[in-house]
Amino acid sequence: MHPFFIFAIFFLIFLWIYHRWNHRRLFTLAKSVPAYKSQLILGFGPVVTPKCIIRRGAENCKKLGQHFLFYIGPFPQFVTGDPEIVKDILTSRLCVNKGPLNYAGMKNSMGKGLLTMQGKEWQQHRKLMDTGFKFSKQIKFLPIFHRKIPALFAQMDKCGQMKNSEEILLYCREFTISNTTESLLGRDLDKSTINIKDYSHLISRIMEYISDISYKIIYQNPYVLKLAHSTIFKEQRKTMDFMGSEVVETFKYYSGELGNDPHYVDGVDTVAENLLDALNRNDITQDLAISSMIHLFGAGFETTSSTLYFVMLMLAMHPEYQEKAYAEICEMFPDNDDGEFEMTYEHLAQLSYLDMFIKETMRLFPTVPHFGRLVVGGDLKLSNGVIIPEGLELTVNTYNLHRNKDVWGPRADIFDPDNFLPSKVETRHPYAFIPFSKGIRFCIGMRYAEMNLKFAMSKIIKRYKFSTTAKMEDLVLYNHISMQLAKCPPLNVERRNIAK
Repeated sequence: MHPFFIFAIFFLIFLWIYHRWNHRRLFTLAKSVPAYKSQLILGFGPVVTPKCIIRRGAENCKKLGQHFLFYIGPFPQFVTGDPEIVKDILTSRLCVNKGPLNYAGMKNSMGKGLLTMQGKEWQQHRKLMDTGFKFSKQIKFLPIFHRKIPALFAQMDKCGQMKNSEEILLYCREFTISNTTESLLGRDLDKSTINIKDYSHLISRIMEYISDISYKIIYQNPYVLKLAHSTIFKEQRKTMDFMGSEVVETFKYYSGELGNDPHYVDGVDTVAENLLDALNRNDITQDLAISSMIHLFGAGFETTSSTLYFVMLMLAMHPEYQEKAYAEICEMFPDNDDGEFEMTYEHLAQLSYLDMFIKETMRLFPTVPHFGRLVVGGDLKLSNGVIIPEGLELTVNTYNLHRNKDVWGPRADIFDPDNFLPSKVETRHPYAFIPFSKGIRFCIGMRYAEMNLKFAMSKIIKRYKFSTTAKMEDLVLYNHISMQLAKCPPLNVERRNIAK
C-alpha cells in the first residue's frame, strides 16, 4: 500500500480517537440516558436536513423516550421533550448560552443580536432592549394594526377557492412586514418606494438562506461559507445589507438629519428610537444596533406570519371550532361591520375562546420546532439526578414537548382548543407549552406577537369563513428555522354574508 494511504488511515484513526476522548463523558451519560449504541461507538450520527428533522425527531422520541442522547453528524446533543427537564434547562444559569450547532447559521447570517449573544453580554443587551418592549409602549401599536388590516382584507377578498393556499401565506407575510416595519422602525412602507410584495419575497429567501447555512454542515467551515456568500448567496447578502441601510436611515431620521419625512410615523415610540438613545449614550455600537434590529425583524416576521396562516388552516379544518370563535367575536362586536370594528386592548383580553384557539394552533405548530442551549460554567444536574457534562449542547424539542402524550393525554395529536381551558391549564406542568420559549431567555416580543395575532384573527374571522378538503394527516412539516409546510393545502376563503 502506498505510504500516503497508510498515513491517511492512521491520521483518520488518530482523529477518531481524539474525537472519542473529547466525548468520553458521554459514555457515562449514556448509562442514564437512552442512546443509539452505534452512534456512541462511532461518535457520529446522521446528517439531518430541514425536510426530515421534525419527522426524525418524532421517530427518535418514540424509540428512545422523551429525552435521549443523539448525534447529528459528529456533534452530540442531549434532546428532551419532558416538561420537567425543559424547566431544568431553561431556568438554569448554566444554560443561558445558545449552542453553536443550532445558532451558528443565524450568527453568520444576521450578525450578533439577542438570538445569538452569549452570557453576560446577552444579559446586558437584553436589559437594554427590554425598555423598547414595555407594555405601555406596545399598546400604542394598536393604531398601526388598524391601519394595516384593510390592505390584507383587500387581498383576501379576491382569494375564493384556492387549490394551493400559499398565496394566503404570502399575504400574511406582507401584512406582518408592514406591521413590523412600522412598529419597530416607525416607517410606513405604504408611503415609501419599497414594494411590499417584492420585499416579502426577499425576506422569505433570507429565511431559506439562514436555514441552508444552519443545517448544512459544510457551511460550518468559514472558508466555504465565505465563498458561498460571494457566489450562491450573493443576492441574499445584498438584501441583508439593504435591511441594514434601512435601519441606518431610520437612525438618521430620528437624529433629525433627514428633516421632515412623510415615510415615518411620529408618536409611535419605536424600538429604533430606544436603540438610538443607547447609541448616543455609547451603550451600544452602531453595528450591534443594526444587527439587533435585523434579529427583531426576522423573529417578528416569521412568528406572526406563519402562525396567522396555520390558524386559518385550523379554522378551515375544524368548522365547529371556527363557529365558536365567530360567535364569541360577534357577541363582542354585534354590528354588521365586516371586521372593520375598532379594537382596544381590553377587547383583546376578553376574547378567551379565540385565545384558546390560537394557543392550540401554536401547540401543534410551534413556529420554532426546536431550539438549543449550551452547558457552560459547570456540569448541569437535572431534577431526575442525571448529570449533563459541561460543553454538551442541549436541544429542547418543542414539537415533541407539545405532543407529549404523558402531558397532553392520548389525544395529544388532535386539535382541540379545550386543551387551554383554565381548569386544564392550572393542572398542567407550566413548561408543557412554550411557543415563545420560557425561563431566563424567553422571547422578548411574546406580548407583541400575541397582541398582533389576536387583533388580526378577530377581524379576519368576523369577515371570512374558511373551509378545506385537506385533513390534519395531509400536512407534511419541514423545519426551515421556522416550521413550514412541504405543500400548502387547498383553502376556500369566503366572505360572510352580512346584511347591510
